Amino acid sequence: MNAGTGQTWQSSTTVSEGTAVVALFGELDITGAARLREILHNAIDQHSRVEVELGQVRFVDSTVLSTFVNAHRHATAAHVGFTVSNPVGHVRRVLTMTRILPMLEGRDTR
Repeated sequence: MNAGTGQTWQSSTTVSEGTAVVALFGELDITGAARLREILHNAIDQHSRVEVELGQVRFVDSTVLSTFVNAHRHATAAHVGFTVSNPVGHVRRVLTMTRILPMLEGRDTR
């Protein structure tokens, strides 16, 4: 797991059959957005599909939402599948209210 000093979140990446699963844990905000971007972009650059597991994430702020959207754009440009899975509670509400969830779950109907 990756965690820095004073960091309120952790990540763990596993790979199976070309898919990187980036599991996130804790509370993600502006203080960790740059590190999260690095983790997601590295996974996108090295694998054909990336799934971000959010089941253990309790909080995200707007900076993290932007990080997810930018990672999705980076993946799309690289022809890499990028999805989030299992958002719950506050995280699901924020992703739903901002209308980002369908895109990140691969259900974008625009």
